[in-house]
Amino acid sequence: MKVSHRTRPLVTGALALFLLTAGCTSTGSIGLLSTSETEADLGPHDSHQFHRIGGQIEGTACRHFILGLIPWGDSDLETAMKNAFKKNPSLHADGLVHVTTSTSLYNFFPLYNVYTLTCTTVRGIPVRFDHSPEGKKGQDGGQAKSHPPS
Repeated sequence: MKVSHRTRPLVTGALALFLLTAGCTSTGSIGLLSTSETEADLGPHDSHQFHRIGGQIEGTACRHFILGLIPWGDSDLETAMKNAFKKNPSLHADGLVHVTTSTSLYNFFPLYNVYTLTCTTVRGIPVRFDHSPEGKKGQDGGQAKSHPPS
């Protein structure tokens, strides 16, 4: 294949950019994802009712590294989910169902580890848990125990 004088700098530039950057992405899925605050409020082993409160939402969280020594940011699943909730504050969501996740890693000038970026994206249907005492009937059968006055 013959490269003309006009396209040679473009091909050389694209090849140099390709060699100086590297990246990959992995994906997965989770049935239900909730925040640690929700789990503490409801109790992780109790049964809870929830209902969907909207269409699919998405959030992303990123972590940066310079020279492999200077990190900032947070790229975990919970942060990405909280960012999705922040983008949709009117939903007052407690968690997500039908969750898909993707994690991407980009490395610029990988030989010298000049700059690295890793991002986690979470997509799912927002849900709200029933926080009322009626929603927690499983513990005492829904019957409140009354104590005689002393």
